[in-house]
Amino acid sequence: MRIAKFLPNRWTLLQKRVFQEICVLFFLTWAGLISLLLVGRLLQLRELFLHQEVSTLDIFQLFLFLSPFFLFMLIPVACLLSTFLVFLRMSNDRELVALKSGGVSLYQILPAPIVFSLLAASLALVIGLGGISWGFDNFRRHALDLAHSKTQMVLQPGIFHKDFPGLTIFARNVDTDQRLRQVFVEDQTRPEITAVIVAPVGYVVTEPQEGRILFALEHGRIYRLQHNAITELRFETYLVRLDLDQLLMGISVREPKPKEMSWADLRRWSSMPDLIEQRGEEFANRVAVEIQKRWVIPAACLILGLLAIPLAQAFEGLKRHYALILIMGVFFVFYGMFSTGIVLGELGIVPAYLPLWGQMLLFGAMAGLGIWFAAQERGLRIGEWVAHLQVTFGRKKR
Repeated sequence: MRIAKFLPNRWTLLQKRVFQEICVLFFLTWAGLISLLLVGRLLQLRELFLHQEVSTLDIFQLFLFLSPFFLFMLIPVACLLSTFLVFLRMSNDRELVALKSGGVSLYQILPAPIVFSLLAASLALVIGLGGISWGFDNFRRHALDLAHSKTQMVLQPGIFHKDFPGLTIFARNVDTDQRLRQVFVEDQTRPEITAVIVAPVGYVVTEPQEGRILFALEHGRIYRLQHNAITELRFETYLVRLDLDQLLMGISVREPKPKEMSWADLRRWSSMPDLIEQRGEEFANRVAVEIQKRWVIPAACLILGLLAIPLAQAFEGLKRHYALILIMGVFFVFYGMFSTGIVLGELGIVPAYLPLWGQMLLFGAMAGLGIWFAAQERGLRIGEWVAHLQVTFGRKKR
């Protein structure tokens, strides 16, 4: 009777330790990946808001609002890596062998990674259905507030600025009121036409509601080159319109794109019977793909979390950095197929659900079969093969 009471507690303790170790590695991996992404974005945005009133706190607030989108995309790879590293360590340390010799099968360890993967999938689902739109809405509102009340594009004198796509801006001097003196602008935003604008005075005006920055020039000349012919024009005031969408990493500041919409908005658009006539086939396809993606990525968390278990046993015996390279190769294959499915869906070649959920079924079957073979100790032994090849090659070399 005492032994019967002791065994369930022992299995509960084992699963608890595995669950805790997976959680720790998950948050470390998650934090590391998102830090790499946000550092590059931070540098990009910090160059755009050059005015001294825009603090570093404002920039980090923008990234706080962007973080749900990045977190949503990174949860599957974090699930894969964290579960893989835990079971790889247990395999290399012969803990799995010791547990099997004590009568503990692989199936008795599975509740911990399954519960963890389900929690990660639930988190991804919550972020996908509500967090992404919340983040983008606040990012858009905060960026427009900065453009309206705080920011001005401060162009350093004597430097050619190419921050705007298709434009090169040069100002010899900049006054204390941010007026530019002796301004030179090369405009290549229109195909087959190159315009060179020279003006003694220029300044920047923001239109937050329209999502634009206006670069105003006064009392200047325009030299247009078209079909090997040069045309000279004089003007009193000339406006160069710069979209904020092009500056804020492609995030729309006016109407949200499908990837920035809430679940309610996506459903509302998809239920419109004349959506293709109103917005075009490309927009309708993007809405259909995004609806599927909000559910596919949470499902990928569960599938990749389970697929990591047989992969960890297959790579048993390899050094950790080699195993990480191989497991990242597996993820890149998964992500490549996922991206291909998105492209096929957006182009309308196949229905949006077919390639995305077809991939989930394929990898889900691989995970199930892999766990079954691993439990029967009949799985792949890539680590042993590599070690055997190294020994064989070393003997031939001698």
